Amino acid sequence: FNLTEKDICRAIKYWISRDVIKLNYDGKGHLNGIVLLPLHNPQNELVTHESDIISFLRDDVDSDNTKDIPVSANKSENVSETVKEAAIIPMPSVSDIENEPETPPKPKFTKDIIDDMENDEDWMDILYQVETLFGKTISARDMQTLLYIYETLNFNVDLFEYLIEYCTTMEKKNCRYMEAVAIAWYKEGIKTRKEAKEKATYPNELVRMVYRTLGLRSRMPNSIEIDYVDTWTKKFGFSEDMIKYACEKALIISPASVNFPYLNAIFENWYKNGVHNKDDVERLDREYMSKKNPKASSKPVAKVVNGFNSFEQKKLDDELDEMEELFLNEVNKK
Repeated sequence: FNLTEKDICRAIKYWISRDVIKLNYDGKGHLNGIVLLPLHNPQNELVTHESDIISFLRDDVDSDNTKDIPVSANKSENVSETVKEAAIIPMPSVSDIENEPETPPKPKFTKDIIDDMENDEDWMDILYQVETLFGKTISARDMQTLLYIYETLNFNVDLFEYLIEYCTTMEKKNCRYMEAVAIAWYKEGIKTRKEAKEKATYPNELVRMVYRTLGLRSRMPNSIEIDYVDTWTKKFGFSEDMIKYACEKALIISPASVNFPYLNAIFENWYKNGVHNKDDVERLDREYMSKKNPKASSKPVAKVVNGFNSFEQKKLDDELDEMEELFLNEVNKK
């Protein structure tokens, strides 16, 4: 949805203030759950959980200790399994939220203003590029969006041209998507083509590689996914080849449930066990199989090509476990 972590933080604060959710804390003051409260008539007096907002803002989770947070709810409420299993990303501090520039409101540009813009050569060049690269005529609604980026967000012609190129490369040829990207760049203080290009090049290229390998639909990488990739490369030190190798092997083990938190758990396991290359993965795999089936350790073990036997995302019953072993044996015959 092209939302930053700060956007999510503000959204949580808002829903707490509207008496829609409440945060639970343990005896040590650590966040351990989210309660979905019954909805009520908005005309009734609202109860703002001020303590929740204060605790939430103070809860600066250590970026080196990403953890899962369980979700609490009434039995009558349906809570998504995806939400229950979602990994919590470190929240921004209060100062970060206060210092982030507010998004300027979108004004209504009159016909006279639009007509006057025809004398601006840079503006006319922008319109020409949008129509040419997007392959469509600009509508009245699109005109309002483009003027908002040009006049209100104050994108110069060079930055605007790169914005058009970027959206075209991402195969998002519509002005609503362009506006979302422009707002994100505005909040991040991007004012030049060079700054935008640096932001878009790394680590988004790695994220898009992950998308392609996993067969996901192309879109603009969000901040959470970028943070994951940044952790894999900068903190854990894995190369692009190892990241691609992880994606490919993850698809073999769990093709229906591979996502960024799943991959992150694999990289954490590799990092803790000193994995640096494919040989290390195979070594870790053999150690896991030996512990899992001690009787097999006395027999010749075929070279294991699957690098994720040492990681279990969830407990499998005996039948699925047996099917996995049969699959591995079949693969290793090659």
